[in-house]
Amino acid sequence: MNLITVAFFQQVFSTKKNYELFLFGISIFCLACDSNQNKGDEFQKPNFVIIMADDLGYGDLGCYGHPTYQTPNLDSMAANGLRFTDYHSNGAVCSPTRAALLTGKYQQLVGMEGVIYVRGETRQTGLDTTTITFAELLKPSDYTTGMLGKWHLGYRPEFNPIHQGFDFFRGYVSGNIDYHSHYDNAGIYDWWNGLDSVSETGYVTDLISKHAKTFIRENQKNPFCLYIAHEAPHWPYQGRNDPPDRFPNTEFKSLGSREDYAGAYQEMVEVMDESVGEVLAILDSLNLSENTLVFFCSDNGAVDSLGNNGILRGHKTQLWEGGHRVPAIAYWPGTITPGATDATVLSMDVLPTILSLASEKLPPDLMTTGVDFSPVIIQQEELPERTTFWRYRQQWAARQGDWKLLIRGDSTYLFNLQQDMAEQQNLATQYPEKVEELLDTLSQWETIVEQVPQRTN
Repeated sequence: MNLITVAFFQQVFSTKKNYELFLFGISIFCLACDSNQNKGDEFQKPNFVIIMADDLGYGDLGCYGHPTYQTPNLDSMAANGLRFTDYHSNGAVCSPTRAALLTGKYQQLVGMEGVIYVRGETRQTGLDTTTITFAELLKPSDYTTGMLGKWHLGYRPEFNPIHQGFDFFRGYVSGNIDYHSHYDNAGIYDWWNGLDSVSETGYVTDLISKHAKTFIRENQKNPFCLYIAHEAPHWPYQGRNDPPDRFPNTEFKSLGSREDYAGAYQEMVEVMDESVGEVLAILDSLNLSENTLVFFCSDNGAVDSLGNNGILRGHKTQLWEGGHRVPAIAYWPGTITPGATDATVLSMDVLPTILSLASEKLPPDLMTTGVDFSPVIIQQEELPERTTFWRYRQQWAARQGDWKLLIRGDSTYLFNLQQDMAEQQNLATQYPEKVEELLDTLSQWETIVEQVPQRTN
């Protein structure tokens, strides 16, 4: 689908009302077709569990080369599933990637290029509730949808996940909270059950595990989609047994009071791995594993001071590879052949992929700029080549095959990532025609996305 076609669909089907009209038209068309309608009677809809870590770097797991972190559950997922070596978050920070994941579009197309901070004026901002999410798209197929953990797409009640297609929400709406007291960085209590603020004691990662198991157990007889957005290993750096730091009307350190940040970070990664193991265990105990795709990823690269981005250059907030190339694992026993893939996949590709897997009656790439990568995980096929884009704070990047164009301020870089994943050799002067080609494509992309007002923090 070319950029002009994307722009057309963005305009025509950008609201829920228009989407409902589109679904109605498709249903009438399908009734008149002689296609294999009876196949749906035999089709068992798969469940989906989408797990997103927060600020987890490319090298922060054992299966991605970390020498000391103990992540046996994610390592087992990778050994028995599909490990992605070229998976990218749509953004180099939190909110944009989450918007892209939910909508299947570049975050710029839904006005979410920047982070929503806790300060006053940005509390008025959130993901437009007329924007369609994968939770809403699964409704016609009778999925029960749940969301746990970090939302970060709007503080106000009208932006709550409950209004974006999720039947159940337990978590927080800000960018980070105290893992124990559940106060955000402005000293505001931030723990919700749907639209209701609730008091609940416990370490955030453990609470997410508890509610994930409850959701799966209660919905085991129905097709379900559960989006688990972990806080770990985002700051504040607190382990299970550390004291709470944040309370109202008190001064506190945003990163936490523990002096051993590195030790806390490791513990947070390893406790998150335990949580993943608990989810896998309950799926197995309920005999749901072979009908459930579990997809794990991170929202952006690791911070420069603590996280491990492996050999990659750069870190969170930057468009070097270390800012957006992140771990990703697809796990589906009996369906996925274990191995690794170098397919280039982005956060926005998750939506069309799960739609395709849910039912052939749902358009696989409706209103998306993402692509369906189910052939990669099911048949080990390659994806057609495409050009992908990133933009954040005076940085631009365009990726086409092995080539990556990066602009940072007044500097222009060109890398062949197949030969130089660490981005050490700038080839811009050697291949000026490739630079011009990618600049032209980037300009076309910007012409489209600049039509949408942006949250640019």
